[in-house]
Amino acid sequence: MRRAPRALDLAGAEKKLRQAEFFLAHLDQASKEYQGGSPRGGANDAERLEFYFSACLTAAQSAFYVLDKTGGAVFKKTQQKWRNGLKNDSERHRFNKMTRRRDDDVHYAKTEAKPLAKVVEEDPIRNRPPYSSHSAIFRSAALVGETPEMEFENPDGTKVRGRVFRGAVGLYLDRDGRTVEATTACRQFIDLLRSLLEATKAAFANP
Repeated sequence: MRRAPRALDLAGAEKKLRQAEFFLAHLDQASKEYQGGSPRGGANDAERLEFYFSACLTAAQSAFYVLDKTGGAVFKKTQQKWRNGLKNDSERHRFNKMTRRRDDDVHYAKTEAKPLAKVVEEDPIRNRPPYSSHSAIFRSAALVGETPEMEFENPDGTKVRGRVFRGAVGLYLDRDGRTVEATTACRQFIDLLRSLLEATKAAFANP
């Protein structure tokens, strides 16, 4: 027995994008934490990043499927027009590549993402040892002098400037021959899907 076609579920698609942003926030935070810190749920640093990345990809791609399954012919026409309206072939390729990463993750448990060491600027006040005070930190700086500002470059080429740093683990992808952090790729993927959702909303509002 065939199911009756469903009405366009914009609320469902929007919820899936919020879900993707939820996991992206966790991925972003985990990629800034101390390297070698206590594992959570039995997962090491690299696996935690992979878990969040996988969840973000799946939730974001689900937003597309919700629109595709409930939008009918109008969505199919809209998404084709939207794809043709992307900035260039490179942007279209990146969007398609992220959907393939999600499919590879689901079917083969692989995303081609690699954990690499990175550097994160540290806030000595926010992360001061227990029972220490602001004044103690400032007195120490006055005695030994202020730490000179330094600059480090992470695997994706981003520069980090500051006086205090800590090591962390980031998840990185190869994209068009360039190294890109998974947080950046996921954020761009979500932004593209959100623009597709807005295009779909406009198409149904003005048939």
